[in-house]
Amino acid sequence: MTKRKHTSPTKSKKTKKLKKNPKTQCVDSPVVEIKHQKVPGTVAEERPWENLQLILSLQGNELADKDKVELAFSFVKAHEGETGSDEDEECQVVKMSRVVIYLSDWVQKLLIPAEKNRQVKTDVDSELCLDVRCWEIFRFCLKQSSILHVSINLPGKLLSAIGFITEDLLSALNRSLSSEVDLCNGQDFEVYTSVVDCVGLLFSSKSGMSNDNLHLWFSTVEPVLKLTHKVLAEDIKVGDAFVLRFSCLVLEPFSKFLMTHPTKKDGFRDFLDKLFEPFLDVLGLLKLSEDKNKDLEITLIKLIQEILSLALFHSEHIKEFLRLGGTERYLPESKENKTILKSYHRHFFTKFENMLSMKKELELSCMGSLFRLFINRVMKQQRDSTSGLAEERPWKLQDTATNDNESSAKSHCSSSLRPETRKSLFDFFLHLMEPILLVIDGYVNYGSEMGPQLADFYCAIKSANSLLFHFAHERIYVKTEDASGGACFCFLRKIFITIVSVASKLQNDNTYDEGSEMHVLLAKELVTAIGYLLQIEYEVIESDLVNLWLIILSFLGFTSLSPESSENDSPFTSLLFGLGCQLINLYGDLRQVSVAVFALCKAVRLVIPVDGDNEEMMDTRELPKPTVFCLKRSTQSVEKLFSSQELRLAIHRAIKGIPEGQASGCIKSLTTDVSETMDWVRVSFSTSAREQDGQVAAFLAGALSDIYSLILDSLTITTGNSNLVGLSMNCLVDLIRPCLTHLVSSDSDCIENFFSAVTGKVLDSMMAEQNSETYRKSVCLFIVFFLRIYMSSRSLYRQVISLMPPKKSKEMAGIMGDFIATRCGNDWILEKSWNDEGYFSWICHPSASIVDIIKHISAIYLKDDSVDCSLLIYIFYGVALQRLVDLNRHIKSLDYVSKISDDIHGTMLKHVSVLKCEGEELTDFLLGNDIIPGSADVGTFETIDNTDQWVLRVSGISGKSLPAVRLWVLSQHIDIWCPRAGKKKLKNFLSLLISSSIPRILNGAGMSTTLSWENNVDKGSEKNNIGLEQFSLGLLCDSVLYEHEFVRRYLAPSFTHVLKTTAETFFMDFTEEVNFDSPPDWSEVLIMLESSIANQSEAFVEGHIPQLDNHKFTACQNLLNLLYGMPKEYMNEKSFQLYATYVLDFERFIVFSMLRCLNKLSPSDMENLFSLFITCRKTLKSIAMVSCDKVLRATELPLSDSSLLASWLFKSAQAAVTCQERDRNDFTKKSRDALFSLMDHTSYMILTVSKCQFSKALPLSDEQLIPSELSDGSGQANLIFKSLTEQAETLLNALRAIFRDEKTVFDCDTLILNKLAPIFSCFSGLLWGLASAVSHRDMQKKRKKKRQNTKLRWKSEQFLKLSRLIHVLSNFFEVFAQCLLLSGDVQREIQTNINWTRLLDGTEGSNDLVCGDIAETSDGKKKIIASLIKGDSLEVVLALRHLLIASAAILRLNLQIDGFTLSPTFVSVLTGISSDLLSVLADMNEVLPDFPFVWLDGAVKVIEELERHFCLSDPTLNRDLYSKFIELHLKVIGKCTSLQGKEATLESHETGFGTNVIHAKQVLSEKSQFHRLHWLDELKGRLRMSFKVFIHNFKELQLGVQAVERALVGVSEVCPAIYNIQTGNRDGGRISETAAAGIDCLDLILEHATGGERLNVVKKHIQGLLSAVFGIVAHMQSPFIFFTNSVSNKGSNFPDAGSVILMCVEVLIRIAGKHEPSYMDSSHIGQSIHIPGAIFNDYLQTTRAGFSALDGNLLYKNDQQQDRFGSSKDRQVDQKFSLSLYAACCRLLYTAVKHHQSETVGCMATLQESVSALLYCLETAGNKLGNRASWEVEEGIRCACFLRRIFEELRQQKDVYGEHCFKFLSTYIWVSSGYGPLKTGINREVDEALRPGVYALIDTCSPQNLQYLHTVFGEGPCRNSLATLQQDKEKSNFAYRGKV
Repeated sequence: MTKRKHTSPTKSKKTKKLKKNPKTQCVDSPVVEIKHQKVPGTVAEERPWENLQLILSLQGNELADKDKVELAFSFVKAHEGETGSDEDEECQVVKMSRVVIYLSDWVQKLLIPAEKNRQVKTDVDSELCLDVRCWEIFRFCLKQSSILHVSINLPGKLLSAIGFITEDLLSALNRSLSSEVDLCNGQDFEVYTSVVDCVGLLFSSKSGMSNDNLHLWFSTVEPVLKLTHKVLAEDIKVGDAFVLRFSCLVLEPFSKFLMTHPTKKDGFRDFLDKLFEPFLDVLGLLKLSEDKNKDLEITLIKLIQEILSLALFHSEHIKEFLRLGGTERYLPESKENKTILKSYHRHFFTKFENMLSMKKELELSCMGSLFRLFINRVMKQQRDSTSGLAEERPWKLQDTATNDNESSAKSHCSSSLRPETRKSLFDFFLHLMEPILLVIDGYVNYGSEMGPQLADFYCAIKSANSLLFHFAHERIYVKTEDASGGACFCFLRKIFITIVSVASKLQNDNTYDEGSEMHVLLAKELVTAIGYLLQIEYEVIESDLVNLWLIILSFLGFTSLSPESSENDSPFTSLLFGLGCQLINLYGDLRQVSVAVFALCKAVRLVIPVDGDNEEMMDTRELPKPTVFCLKRSTQSVEKLFSSQELRLAIHRAIKGIPEGQASGCIKSLTTDVSETMDWVRVSFSTSAREQDGQVAAFLAGALSDIYSLILDSLTITTGNSNLVGLSMNCLVDLIRPCLTHLVSSDSDCIENFFSAVTGKVLDSMMAEQNSETYRKSVCLFIVFFLRIYMSSRSLYRQVISLMPPKKSKEMAGIMGDFIATRCGNDWILEKSWNDEGYFSWICHPSASIVDIIKHISAIYLKDDSVDCSLLIYIFYGVALQRLVDLNRHIKSLDYVSKISDDIHGTMLKHVSVLKCEGEELTDFLLGNDIIPGSADVGTFETIDNTDQWVLRVSGISGKSLPAVRLWVLSQHIDIWCPRAGKKKLKNFLSLLISSSIPRILNGAGMSTTLSWENNVDKGSEKNNIGLEQFSLGLLCDSVLYEHEFVRRYLAPSFTHVLKTTAETFFMDFTEEVNFDSPPDWSEVLIMLESSIANQSEAFVEGHIPQLDNHKFTACQNLLNLLYGMPKEYMNEKSFQLYATYVLDFERFIVFSMLRCLNKLSPSDMENLFSLFITCRKTLKSIAMVSCDKVLRATELPLSDSSLLASWLFKSAQAAVTCQERDRNDFTKKSRDALFSLMDHTSYMILTVSKCQFSKALPLSDEQLIPSELSDGSGQANLIFKSLTEQAETLLNALRAIFRDEKTVFDCDTLILNKLAPIFSCFSGLLWGLASAVSHRDMQKKRKKKRQNTKLRWKSEQFLKLSRLIHVLSNFFEVFAQCLLLSGDVQREIQTNINWTRLLDGTEGSNDLVCGDIAETSDGKKKIIASLIKGDSLEVVLALRHLLIASAAILRLNLQIDGFTLSPTFVSVLTGISSDLLSVLADMNEVLPDFPFVWLDGAVKVIEELERHFCLSDPTLNRDLYSKFIELHLKVIGKCTSLQGKEATLESHETGFGTNVIHAKQVLSEKSQFHRLHWLDELKGRLRMSFKVFIHNFKELQLGVQAVERALVGVSEVCPAIYNIQTGNRDGGRISETAAAGIDCLDLILEHATGGERLNVVKKHIQGLLSAVFGIVAHMQSPFIFFTNSVSNKGSNFPDAGSVILMCVEVLIRIAGKHEPSYMDSSHIGQSIHIPGAIFNDYLQTTRAGFSALDGNLLYKNDQQQDRFGSSKDRQVDQKFSLSLYAACCRLLYTAVKHHQSETVGCMATLQESVSALLYCLETAGNKLGNRASWEVEEGIRCACFLRRIFEELRQQKDVYGEHCFKFLSTYIWVSSGYGPLKTGINREVDEALRPGVYALIDTCSPQNLQYLHTVFGEGPCRNSLATLQQDKEKSNFAYRGKV
């Protein structure tokens, strides 16, 4: 106000005389001088008049438009970004708000082009419209209007400016493409960027654009769509994101405009004419585009769908669409041909028909999405009308459009559609589908050849599929709710007939032999359409089931033409297999699976068109056209289909699920089908048949027998159906008996008679053909056909006999001719005749033996390789195994008779001899001998050349895969054949097993690239292709193999022989001789090793050294890895000794080879030798561990002198490390891992050996303070101590040698520290061996009830010497550990003050050095530690780790043995170093490598030992340190929990009940990530062990419990005002690492706090701890806990909320399971029962909201959900975790039900609510509803078993909960009847798993309760379900026998 008074009065007066423009309400001043204003900035000469002068200048006519633009632009630039103060604003004559209004109006006139200027772009106005300065001015106005809260005028004509700019941008884009100039780098692009910014501000402005001109919007949107189409269609990479963003900014306000201004009739037509096709074009291109701009594309898709929905299906138009009609024309009695639409909506369908006639594939592919939009609008309208809304709800995204991943309503509202609504939707679908069907019919009737019309067919079928997909997905048609009188079904049947007609025309087309990919594309669409129709209504098939199988078979011939893949796993092949499985599963659910399976068999027979002789065999009217395609391709198709694992599994499950009453009927149908097959074969071999028909028929008959065998093997036999099944089986065997009798007879011409009986050919005509390849192959296939059926029939009949009553079973066994199966002990004793009925006694008696039959067939038909009879040989294997089972049983029975009976006949002994001879011959056949020529054993140490991988199916057997098949058969049935095998055969089998498990190295062919057995054996997944290596490795690593005595006896010699042979071939290039047979003198070996190390510079090998043979190297490494992975619990001492000897020799050869070839081999070869040495050391460690643990005092390793063994372990490791590092200059991650492994294995090896040695010398009682052996200086114990002391002296001398040159100590180069690492590791092993031996002695004392453990007190000279060595070593460790954590400058400063020689000699202590000379600031030390943790100085951490582990051993020995003295500062130094290491780790926020979690376990081990020291001292003196250690544990455990993410669990989870079975550690695809989780688990486990020391030993447990309680509450002792648990975040809650660790530590306290005093401490704090746990659950609860990644937890600072809740639930389970009532009161029980329901109600939200469990793509239902759920990236439901949490919640509930009955009864309503939520989740199992998150069936079965336990527990506590059980039963019936949230019911398999619990509930309910439910349910499915449940319970004879 003060400045206002000092303004110029003259200028103030002049302003009063100015006139106002009536249009703009602004002043005009023609008298103001303009000339000086041409220069920018002159307006600012006088600040108060600046705004006014700008307005006057722009109003005047003196300046040209360009000058005015420059003037305004200068003003904008001067004021852009300014935040003017109120004083500046008061100084201005004209306020900035008025300037903004005027500038906006003025610049809009320049931006809006006239109509003529849209045609002539050279006009001045046109140039101004494209002037970037104008748009910058306009952007300034828009921004300032928002800041100043000023409303500016925004006319609708601005849309024309946007359209004009869009057209210009499109032209510029075309010019840049033609001239290959980057558009984004041009000056014009600045204009477009500014325009986009203005558009974004324009439509977000509060002023709003006043426009209701629909056509103006059309003219604006049309060029935008053209531009977007241009970018997407031509895949323009430059500027595509800019164009997509621009399109979104324009289309978003257009959608809002359409919502508030629905199109009228004319607007509806104009939209269809102008924008309909462009919108569909862009939509189609967006769905085809890649994911480079995923978010923009998703947004644009949603906007386009909104616009289409609002423009076409607005509530103003949808009424007419709902009255279309047309379905009535498809009633059988209807005579109407066409529905005539008279409303303007007809134009929509006309437009669609035009697109169809123009074959616009892209637009037509989007019609399905358009149909879904219509469905959504109709459902919205129904929901609104149902809820009684008076007016339309505010606009939501879900009301207008959803994406393809969404369903149309929150809980499948489609299942609750009104019948009239369903009919209206069907009418709309009909009007879209009818034109497509007419077009397809026209194509079908056009001509005989499809080739020219394939593209047209493809376009039409693809359009139909886009409609059928959404029709099926939204469940529009439900037959039980069809209000059309059957017309809808008739139309669906018409669609099916049309599709099948096209498929039939395609399969009969001859042009596909040319290999057109279009055939494959069309076939894909046809198969997809059939699948949709089956999903909609299966009855559309009617009698065309055989046709469907024929279509599948014929289309399988196209798979070789598929562009994706030519293998069986191509997408098209999978699609065909999926359709086959869909048919099987469909008819399986209908309990009519036999119909589908035998229709498949009939379709196989129809591959050969039969006519003439037996016309009744084929009804040609069933086929649209006779099958004439190539027979060869047909047989390949049949083979592909029958080899499908998915189809075979579907048939197996469906047959297995047949009701027991239908089993005999299924066998009868099978008998009929077998009869038809046999007749069909005879017709195919008749004289009128074609020449190749017989061969094809034989092949197809063999394939059909596979299906027959599968059916028989899958049938379930019970006591109820065994009688009928037996009768049906007799009929089946009677059918095959005439043919099979000839085969099993003893006649010389049995094969010819058999073939004649099968084919109907006379013998004379066969004699000329019997030597032909076709004849021999046909004979083999027919033998396979009958033997396979007989084998399965025989096995099934045995099951039938076993389930029958004794008398009936003997009668049935008599029919079969097999009395062995029914004889009891007394029958065997009374038996006088010992005739063997034989394997084929069911066929004829007598019959030839199997051995004779195999020999006879082999001699005639298998004498050469002209015919591949591998399948027949495989069947022989099966027959031989079945016969061996009978023989073993028979022989054992006779042995039993001979033992209990005195009257032993000679005939019986002779009979036993005959049986054993037959068994040996069959075993020889299985193991490989000359029964079949060419199948003899190929040798012990050779593997079969050119062996293929075997697909695990019978039809996949070939000559090359037969070795794998034989090995698989043998490995599966060892217990059957091994009793009859000889010693030589058993050894050969083991040798073959071992040699086949490694790469084939001796013959040099077919080398494998597998590096280790861990990579070969994938136990986590089922592999289709399996070879010899996989079988062998899997068997050798299976402990079941070693239960056989011959394996334990012969495996070690066989394996070492293979190892010896393989090693000799590998080492022959490096050494002159490699001799494993003569044991070396290890003292001489060590001398040679020292000499070799000292003379490394000399050349040991003259001449050139060849490169390593990688194949031989891989073989050696695989053998060692195999030995490492073998179960060693079954090995004996001799085996251990043999293995260890060979492995040590292997080590010896490797080390000397490395020394001899130093600087001769390449670095990669030297690295391979080094890795082989590490593998040897790892294997030797495993042998030593098991042998010493198993026989602690008896087993000795190969070196009787333990000092020699320790010296070898140390010196060989040091030599190998030195050789490896001299050959490489850098220290890589791979070398770091290798060194770490070697040091670890060596340390553990020495630990094991020294522990064994010390254990032999330690006194077992306190009275033996000075054993006699030690006092007199003689005996074994004294020698042991002397040996171990010498080992320690050797290591110390090596350390002194390294530190002799003190100047190089702190160079810290790789070589020096890698010399130290082996010494430190050996010291740690030696010291921990002594400590472990003392601990073992203490445990033995405890077993003798000597509770007090006193320190050992020895006065031996050797012990005193060892004690002095350890004291010197502790001083060195103390100093050197501190030096490692110093910077280089500090190290150089103290260089002269440390005398390492005197320190290692013991003449100087560490006291003065620690405090006086070694100093480093706290921050400096933290930086050094942080660099070590990040991965710098990897060689330092290798040494530091073992140094800390050895120091921890010294601390342990100080507690155990009297006489070990430490320096006063030793403990404090170690405390500081370990605490600093762990604290820095816990405080680091960046992403860490995995290696710190490996080497920091040394620091944790030191902390653990320090705790043991503190526990024995006065607790009051160490309370502060104790509290610090507790906090440190919480911090580091929390850090590990945070880094583990979803994998974080409690210790009890990993060792306790059931949930860990589900939530097992997932083997991630990234190997590094898997190792990271493994090492995190290891470090966390070490921290837990350390924490347990506090719990067990420390007297001040209360301090620890208080620290845990503070952590759980979320406060710290230092600053309790900071709360570390938060809620209300975007994804639920957030918890600190310390709070998460508190849960883990609480679990440990509850588990390990035992004894009265500790339990009292826990009880004192349990209420606060429980409250804290409940608080954490309440804060963390959210639907987002089920996702793999959360929004806020991208960093590593916060644990995963889901894993935290899981841990809380498990802690509550533990507390609830306590029997003490003081732990939980009624309120706690109520909260615990409430938690499962609250958690899984959130999970149900994820399943209903459309979250994908597969691809993670989420599009949300409305704006609020979108804002809540955030970005669609990285959103994936973790089903494994959800299962684990489900199991934990179930366990929490039944624990409460079991242990807290009274409290649970008071919370019965809450319990029912939680159980209901868990039951609702079972609806998702097996129900793939779009892309919604759902469990697989197997996962659902697991969950059902857990939920069942709750029902069974309620039954167990019947007296307490009996009156409430009917409520749970009511909920189950309600959900299973289809009234749950998803309206789908429970999957059948899941329901069967839940049924025992449901029956338990029914058993608990009283008759009054059941009658009440019957009354309340009323008429409907619920009452029917209740009645069915009661009937099933009675039928199953259910009797509750307790919990499972």
